[in-house]
Parts: sequence; C-alpha cells; structure tokens
Amino acid sequence: MALTKVTGSGADGLNLSSTDVTISSGDLLFATANKGVVLGVTSNTDSNTLDDYEEGTWTVTPFDDSGNSSSTTYTGYYTKIGNLVSVNVYMTNISSAGLTSGESVKINLPFTVKSSTYSVGGVISDNVDFSAGRTQINARANSNDTSVIFRGSGDAAGDDAITWGEISNTVSDIFFTVTYLT
Repeated sequence: MALTKVTGSGADGLNLSSTDVTISSGDLLFATANKGVVLGVTSNTDSNTLDDYEEGTWTVTPFDDSGNSSSTTYTGYYTKIGNLVSVNVYMTNISSAGLTSGESVKINLPFTVKSSTYSVGGVISDNVDFSAGRTQINARANSNDTSVIFRGSGDAAGDDAITWGEISNTVSDIFFTVTYLT
C-alpha cells in the first residue's frame, strides 16, 4: 500500500494522490539553497524554475547627478519574482532644497537594472512646477544603473531629463511605478 497522507503533530499537512500533492497547512520549504519550483515543463530546466521571490521595502533617496542626496527619504515597496522587479514609490512634500538646480532628478532603486535593458514607468505628479509645456513625465531605469531618472517631453526641448530646478520648493508629490529586469 502506497503512502497517501503525511501527518505531523496530529494535523494533516501533506496529502499525496496519483496526480497531485496537496499542502493543507504550512508552507513549502526547501532544506537547501538554489532550489525552486519547476513550472510548465516535464523536465527540470533553469529557465522554467521559479527560484526567487521577494517582497519588501527600501529607503528611497532622491539625489542629483553630482551625488548630492536629499535629506528627506521615503519608503518604497518592491516585489521581485525571478529577475523581474516591480517598484512603487509615493514621495510627498518633495523639495529641491540642497540639490543642484540644473541637475537631473534621480531616485535610487533596490536592485541594479540588467545589462542591455531599460524600462520606462508612469509618473503621476501633483503640485509639481515642471517647466511650461511638459505634457508627459516618465521614470526611466537605464541599463546597469541603480536609479531611475525622471524625463519629460511635450515642450520645445523634446524628451530630456527633468532637473531639480523644475521642481517647486512648495508642496510637491510624485508617484511612480517601474517594472524592470535585474
């Protein structure tokens, strides 16, 4: 007779049938590192193995091209599934104080962007005094970088970096989401 049920401490935890494994309580944990769940194939291939999943927060620090950092930091949220990272950031009361006026608006990321790739995410801004004519704002994550840079288009300058001088020293809010490869 084949084993069909594993019980521990009086509770059913794992049920085996001829076609399925059912975990009715607890989590699936691997005893060693570099293991994962193989999805969608009949043989174990690295490209079909889910071996990395993480949710978390990181300290978001606005900075400029010279590396000067804002004294105000924010909390960003990320989800990493395999090599795909999605970040969500809400920054309120942004001020350009202490940052170089003519330099680009940059925000750090929790993971480095994969080589030879980049990603563009949407930006929503409120009470931000961008230069006249800007109609589109995006957050761009560039290859091998650990930050996003804000870019704008729709004015005579075309698609270019938004500078700290374009952000008002009054109340400013920026929300953005970027998904990128790492």
